[in-house]
Amino acid sequence: MSQNTPHTGLPAGAPLRALPWRGLILLILVGLFWGFNWPIMKVGMTAIPVFTFRAMAIFFGALCLIAICRYMGYSLKVPRTEWPPLFLVTLMTFGFTVLSGYGVQQTGSGRAAVMAYTMPVWAIPLGALLLAEPLTIRKSASLLLGLGGMAMLLIADIETIGGAPIGMMLMLITAILWATATVVHKKVMWTVPTLVLVTWQSLLSSVPLGIGAIITDYEHVEFPGIWPILSVLYNIFIAAAFCLYAYFEVVRIFSVGITTIGVMIAPIVGVFSAGLALGEPLGLAEFIALTLVLIAIALPVIARRGTFRKS
Repeated sequence: MSQNTPHTGLPAGAPLRALPWRGLILLILVGLFWGFNWPIMKVGMTAIPVFTFRAMAIFFGALCLIAICRYMGYSLKVPRTEWPPLFLVTLMTFGFTVLSGYGVQQTGSGRAAVMAYTMPVWAIPLGALLLAEPLTIRKSASLLLGLGGMAMLLIADIETIGGAPIGMMLMLITAILWATATVVHKKVMWTVPTLVLVTWQSLLSSVPLGIGAIITDYEHVEFPGIWPILSVLYNIFIAAAFCLYAYFEVVRIFSVGITTIGVMIAPIVGVFSAGLALGEPLGLAEFIALTLVLIAIALPVIARRGTFRKS
């Protein structure tokens, strides 16, 4: 098994200056793939109940991750001292996985994405409090710009939000759980690769998801059409297997602030893809929001000379 440097999962001796570029690419891919997943998930959950949909995606995603671990020669052993924080992060991951599923059923997929990605509002202060990450002027301005972009979308559709308060409340709780899981993951001095951690998170989460599916969905599951099946496959290979690994790897590479601001691209992608695929409304507010979020992402990541920062 190859040795990996703590907090990166990269081979020992890898040049540190290469980390931000790798992290940036992963961050962009996560934002795009998770953004596209909101309307994709909406399509899947019109035919497949939440627990069943999530259980299939997470469990088979975990099997993919196990295969990748074996291929790369990673051991699945986790030190005893790292199991308690792993269980804690897994519990929060399970929580926001289920709540986001029910939330997207209760409201528009684009708006659900926007509310979920208020996550930086909670993650950045938690990072400053628990990780002593500096709340710089650049980072603060970036956060305000990103939130301004999301506010444009929420204000533009305030009547829809008012008509679906349960869905929006579920997405708000999702955002808080996600933020807390991100900060806890960053705080722990993990000694195993991110891929192994995410494999265990997925395996452990799939157990209560499977139990929930048996209890709540067994009378409602029917053989779905081709589009819900494709939705599940996308969630297995892309949204679960790849994106969960990539996100928590980015958390290791960058600060919590940069990571959470960077993924703000996802709700914008979600809103536009929902508009194109599902006919959800697109207008001036969406384009202004896109501009604000893109500036927000660029501010903390791009340094004055065009190089990428770690924090």
